[in-house]
Amino acid sequence: METIKTHIQYWIDYKGSGDEYRRTHDLDCILTGGNLYADTLISLWLPLRYVLNYCNITQWEHHRRKKDLKNNDDFLHTLKDNIQTFITDKQLLGKLEELFVLGRTRSNVIILPYRWWNNMRGGYPYWEYFPHFLYDLLNTEDESFFKTMQEWIMREHVHMFFDGEINKDKIKDLCGMQNPWSHYPGDKQFDVHKLIDNYISILTQRSNYYQ
Repeated sequence: METIKTHIQYWIDYKGSGDEYRRTHDLDCILTGGNLYADTLISLWLPLRYVLNYCNITQWEHHRRKKDLKNNDDFLHTLKDNIQTFITDKQLLGKLEELFVLGRTRSNVIILPYRWWNNMRGGYPYWEYFPHFLYDLLNTEDESFFKTMQEWIMREHVHMFFDGEINKDKIKDLCGMQNPWSHYPGDKQFDVHKLIDNYISILTQRSNYYQ
């Protein structure tokens, strides 16, 4: 589980701000030669949280309601040092490690056409769930914008989020919730196993373009 621990340490160590710090310390930027338009395709923090929720040990219950856990060094150190205590499902832990290995490579980075998309994707209503973001991008009657988005999707090699043609009605269900705008992890239909399997599959496919 060394890659998970390595990435938790990355979160602990990331303390700066501003473009120059990001250019030289943000993994997305580092993997793209300092490109400030680079962004993580699949957040590693959220699948980690989903797995912690799934295992739901007493120690996690103590932390889970706290705000901004990703920036809580005390918690991150505790998690890093006790990862197998927090994640009791060995199969899920193995899948999560595989996802983190892929997630720290160029296959998990996209180049955004607009930098402000970075913050937009991370907040309400998307919460880093890319199928929902894709749905809203393609849910337009502006043919020129639609074509531009199709071209961007192909250029960034994220066409594997679709079942065939690139349109909003062909976006794959990654988490068992049936439609792209439904991804609340507390829902009984939310399938963390399916989500992580799909994330691994997507990044594995994308890795073929970045060798």
